Amino acid sequence: MAITAAGVGSGIDIESIVSQLMTLERQPLVALQRRESDTRAQISAYGSLKSALSSFQSAMKNLSKLDAFRIFESTSSDEKVMTATADADAAAGIYNLDVARLAQNHKMASDAFADTDTFGGTAGDQLSITIGSDTMNVDMSTAKTLSEMRDAINSATDNPGVTATILNVGGGNQRLVLTADESGYDSRVQLSFGGAINSTTFNFATTNQDGGGATIVDLTTLDASYSIDGIALTSATNNISSVIDGLAIDLTGTGKATLNVSRDTAAIEESAKSFVDAYNEVLSTVTALKEGDLGSDSTLRSVVNTMRQTLNTLPVGLTGSYNALSSLGIKTDRDTGQLTFSSSDFVKALDTDFASVAQVFANDNQGYAFRFDALVESMLDENGLIDSRVDGLDARVKRLTTEQADMERRLDLREVALRKEYSRLDQLVGSLQSTSNFLLQNFTL
Repeated sequence: MAITAAGVGSGIDIESIVSQLMTLERQPLVALQRRESDTRAQISAYGSLKSALSSFQSAMKNLSKLDAFRIFESTSSDEKVMTATADADAAAGIYNLDVARLAQNHKMASDAFADTDTFGGTAGDQLSITIGSDTMNVDMSTAKTLSEMRDAINSATDNPGVTATILNVGGGNQRLVLTADESGYDSRVQLSFGGAINSTTFNFATTNQDGGGATIVDLTTLDASYSIDGIALTSATNNISSVIDGLAIDLTGTGKATLNVSRDTAAIEESAKSFVDAYNEVLSTVTALKEGDLGSDSTLRSVVNTMRQTLNTLPVGLTGSYNALSSLGIKTDRDTGQLTFSSSDFVKALDTDFASVAQVFANDNQGYAFRFDALVESMLDENGLIDSRVDGLDARVKRLTTEQADMERRLDLREVALRKEYSRLDQLVGSLQSTSNFLLQNFTL
């Protein structure tokens, strides 16, 4: 900025005059800035409204589909024997489990050999390992130590599902241990040999033990053995998910345990309470915005009106005991318009006609949560009510920003013009003052 010294010739405070005039000239710019600030505040306010609506929609996720009401909890009388989890396909019931043995991963170990001993070394020498229907061959035409065999097995791209480890047994001796990656008889380790290598080369033997500590002889006992309500069953794994619909059972030990599967009414009640809280939060947000940045905006009225219309429209075609939220303990406060929730009434309704409660919320097209979810989705859509309004406000901000930039340039030019004008005035007044002083001096003489 150029250095100015207005009023040097006349003593007039031109800087103050220009400053005050520019303050007046800038009033339209200040008004534009205020409008931009107000518009940005409205955009931010709509962000708060969208956040509240998104939270409301999230709260409805646990209620807008019938499967969401199929919430069960499973309780084991002895988690050292078994644990279980239930999904939407489960059914309430009590099951008695008796676990005779757990499934094991088959293990075989070789005799002990010095860590420097090598095996093979002639053409055709090989060890073949089969798991199920898959087989890998360990080429031993070049002699290998047990450690080299381990590395060859573990790095093989056609490894059928076995892990090799070295067990150091002292004195520089070690055993090669082969462990099936999966449990059960069908995943057992099967060995065959080629060339000069045979079964006596390594003397691999099963090392798995039964519950009494004896080495397993019958490999079918690698499968878990258990019974449910007296029905004998076996499993290749200790994770059982296909025996009882909707139940994933983990066998953790031998013994007896009772599994109790019951409907988790507490979780459903909490979902309903979250629905009420989220609805009320939307209304509270709207009230706060009406008193603030969106006081005269019709969009808020539209949001509240459509939500209340949905709330006051009863489902049609339902045949159960209930068809209104009020009958479930969810009612509208006449003074505030917000919802209230009666836990006792809601639980009573669940106990009386659970399926009907689920239909009130999640029935396709008619359920409250289903309809509210669709309503909020339309509001939050990129072409929906709120985004359309925000797009208009964004366009206004852009226009106001452009107008301010144009006005700033005009004001800069105006200030330059004022300074030139008052500079000439300063010079004229200064010249007149000099002439006056000269004349006065001559008259005095």
